[in-house]
Amino acid sequence: ADMAMYQAKSSGRNAVRFFDPVMQHNVAMRAAMENDLHNAVTLDQLQLHYQVQVDNEHRPVGAEALLRWFHPESGVVMPDQFLQIAEESTLILDIGNWVLDQACSQLAMWADDELMRDLTLAVNVSTKQFSQPNFVDMVAGVMSAHGVVPARLKLELTESMVLDDMKSTKCKMQA
Repeated sequence: ADMAMYQAKSSGRNAVRFFDPVMQHNVAMRAAMENDLHNAVTLDQLQLHYQVQVDNEHRPVGAEALLRWFHPESGVVMPDQFLQIAEESTLILDIGNWVLDQACSQLAMWADDELMRDLTLAVNVSTKQFSQPNFVDMVAGVMSAHGVVPARLKLELTESMVLDDMKSTKCKMQA
C-alpha cells in the first residue's frame, strides 16, 4: 500500500495507483543494487576506461574517463544503471572521489610517457560532489598528491548544474 501511495504522490495529485508485485520486485532490485554499490569501491569493482578525444586533424589531445562497475554476479553494470541510485544517496561522493583519485593517478602515469604527457583527462563531476564546501580543496589535494599539472585535468559539469548558480559555479571552477 505504501508503494502504491508513493507512486501516486510522485505522479502528481489526484492519482490512483494499485499495488503490483512488479513494484515490490523493482524496490527489492534497487535496494540490492544500492547495497552492492556500497561495497563496489572497497572491493575494487570499479574501473575507469578512457575514450580518446581528438582534434580536427584526428590527433589525440586527451581522453574522457568512463566509469564501469564490474559486479561479481551481474557482470558489467553501465553507469546509467547505477549512477542515479548513487546520486540519490551519498554513495556518489565516495565514487566521485575514487574517480578523481584514479584519474589523477592515470595523469601522473601519462606524465612519464613522452607521447602521453600533454594529454588532458576529462572527468564528469556530480552535482552533489561539486556542491561540497571542500570540493576545491579536495581536488587540489588529489592533484597535489599525484603531482598532476592542473591544466591536464578537465572537470565536466552538467549544463543544469552550471545554470542553477552561475556565479558560484564560475568562482568554484576558477579556483
